[in-house]
Amino acid sequence: MQKVPQFDPTPLLDAFRASHLSTLLTAAIGHFEIGPILAAEPHSFDRLRKALNLAERPAIVLFTALRASGLIDVHGQEISLTPFGREKLDPNSAFCLGGYLGLGVYSADVRNMIECLRRDHPAGEVSFVYHDNAGPSVLDDEKTAGVLTRAMADRARNIAPVLANQLDLSDAKLLLDAGGGHGLYSFHLLQRFPALKAVILDRAPALAVAREYAAAMGVADRVTFEQANIHTHPLTWDYDAVLMANILHDYSSEAAEKLVHHFAAKLAKGGRIMILDGFLDAIAPGDAPVAPGPPEVAAYSGLLFSMCEGRCYRFDEAETWLQNAGLEVNKERITLPAHGSVLTGRKLT
Repeated sequence: MQKVPQFDPTPLLDAFRASHLSTLLTAAIGHFEIGPILAAEPHSFDRLRKALNLAERPAIVLFTALRASGLIDVHGQEISLTPFGREKLDPNSAFCLGGYLGLGVYSADVRNMIECLRRDHPAGEVSFVYHDNAGPSVLDDEKTAGVLTRAMADRARNIAPVLANQLDLSDAKLLLDAGGGHGLYSFHLLQRFPALKAVILDRAPALAVAREYAAAMGVADRVTFEQANIHTHPLTWDYDAVLMANILHDYSSEAAEKLVHHFAAKLAKGGRIMILDGFLDAIAPGDAPVAPGPPEVAAYSGLLFSMCEGRCYRFDEAETWLQNAGLEVNKERITLPAHGSVLTGRKLT
């Protein structure tokens, strides 16, 4: 069994991410004035986002923050204020807090979030994802990528041992860690399962950090470090397990689903794909794409939205990607600290 942290990191990580929920709420109330709009009448998802001049991704992130905070509700495609939201956001309410909460728009962080929402673009011009046709990426800058990889490793050290204790890979021979970066999730699994080998697939600067960590953990002799673009890598190895840890949320939903299909196509019969991420609650079929929570993951989604091309995805979205790739979804999920979960899809034929 892997040695796990004495203290649960969840409260500290929740506190770190909470400011992004606050900036989203302030942007919605103080800048986009969503209270008066919905106080007048309910709107469909598309009608509301068009009224606010928002693309789909920022609308999903913004409306999810509002719903997770109990201010709006969803019935089918219709979005309306909850009784709590009406009392606090309707200008005609004697207890409206819109003016007070709207003062937050003078904050630089809120103004930055408003700009991200308006442009549907991460803050600044730095891309934390790699595309062949997108020009230079910070993921190929040794210094910047090294700092980012080691920062992500700090979180992984708190979660990877818990994952290794819960995930049974005793029947697997070769694990592919797609976009594995620091490699710590795989290295802890290698320590638990001595017969397992792993391939870490990523860009060169991240792999340099992974090599260092593999050597320190005594598993370097069972790891292959392969530099490649995860979107187009031909996958010549015979993988029976693929780990996609905190990678899909960096990309648009279309790109994320393509990645799942890409790795599923080369998966050995009986093999599995494991998606580790922070997931939002599922929605009912046909409902507007606005999850009811949890608030902590809605906050995390705001953080990712402001830095990457993606967001936090819902359980039903990820399960659909796995099913569309021809995999059978295991309804039993692994639950990890900081609202993490592992969804598994197995290739039966």
